[in-house]
Amino acid sequence: MKVIMRSVNDVIPYENNPRVNDKAVEAVAASLKEFGFKQPIVVDSSGVIVVGHTRLKAAKILGMSKVPVVVADDLTDEQIKAYRLADNKTAEIA
Repeated sequence: MKVIMRSVNDVIPYENNPRVNDKAVEAVAASLKEFGFKQPIVVDSSGVIVVGHTRLKAAKILGMSKVPVVVADDLTDEQIKAYRLADNKTAEIA
């Protein structure tokens, strides 16, 4: 896994993201401030977020100009769709 730093302006939110979790942004921002980024944002080869929308919002609140990103260029479009769904479902279960 290769983690790269990317400008927050180059990380594109997924327009069909079903989760509305703005209530969590402040808590995630506090965690990032306390512990730093320990889980990168995952994007597809076009820079669109696969998972990590809340982390991006929190980074912007903190005034970060760059965020750690993993480019999931080894996944098909169907796998990316499944990954998005799985990530959202496991978060709901937790």
